[in-house]
Amino acid sequence: MTLELRPNEYVKIEVHFSYKVFVIPTLFMSIGILMFLAVWSGVGQGETFPFLGHVYSAAGIMMFVGGLLFIPYIYRRVDNRLKIYAVTNQRVYVRRGIINIKEKDIPLAKINDVQIVQSLIQRLFGAGDAIVQVGNDESSMIIRDIAHPREFRDVIISAIYEAAAEQEARMRQQRYYEQQQRHYDQQNAYGNYPPPPGSFSGY
Repeated sequence: MTLELRPNEYVKIEVHFSYKVFVIPTLFMSIGILMFLAVWSGVGQGETFPFLGHVYSAAGIMMFVGGLLFIPYIYRRVDNRLKIYAVTNQRVYVRRGIINIKEKDIPLAKINDVQIVQSLIQRLFGAGDAIVQVGNDESSMIIRDIAHPREFRDVIISAIYEAAAEQEARMRQQRYYEQQQRHYDQQNAYGNYPPPPGSFSGY
């Protein structure tokens, strides 16, 4: 999944989930693999269990449960590929979800602060939660379990300063053009001759 960029926009950083989020799904999948190997080696062959008027084989039940144990890992992998945590030169963009899609688009000018929160387990995996504060302390967005959270925070803060500097440069340029236009208009008013001394402060 890629971010659709606006005119003059480029991505400064895009982060993914930390390996922490794959630990439990990987554990379940490993148990599922062991159950498949057990069936393949002959465990449960010929054994049956009656349930609700039906007879089920032990090997079939183990295969079914083993298959279910793959689902958390597959879900997390798909979720990681479809999600977007990106910082551009204009905004912070977050997209999450497989079936129910959640999107959040925050202009850099509206961000007040970015905080990093890490539990002990998150520190072990180099993960963390990024809290992006918008408008005031009561309005914030939490991005959980991302890899390299401090780098993500530093890029956001750097992008905010760069965007503010670019905005100031555009304002200075606009003021310069307006001053030049006023000067041009005054020259035309005096028949393309310089205005009398003291009549225009730009001279």
